[in-house]
Amino acid sequence: MGNQKYTQEFRESAVKLVLDQKQTVAAAAASLGMPHNTLVAWVIQARKGSGAFAPQGEKDLAARVRELEAENRRLRMERDILKKATALFAQEERGRP
Repeated sequence: MGNQKYTQEFRESAVKLVLDQKQTVAAAAASLGMPHNTLVAWVIQARKGSGAFAPQGEKDLAARVRELEAENRRLRMERDILKKATALFAQEERGRP
C-alpha cells in the first residue's frame, strides 16, 4: 500500500477490533485491507498509550517540551552571541588610551 495515511478514527477502530472485540491482528488487518505489521504497531502503541494513542495531556506536554527545548537553544545562541560581543567591546576598550 505504500505510505498510506490513516485517520485517527480508523486507527482507533482497527485497534478496538483487536483489543475489545478480540479479533486476531491478522484477521482484523485482512478484513480492513491493511498491512498486518501496521496494525501490530498500532496495537502495541495503544497498549503503551504512546504514539497516535497517547492521551491528549501527554501530547500537549510533549509539544510543550519541544517548544521549551527550541526556546532554550535560541536563548543559548543569543547568550553566546552576547558573550562574544562583550569580549569584543572589552578588547576595544583596552586598546584605547
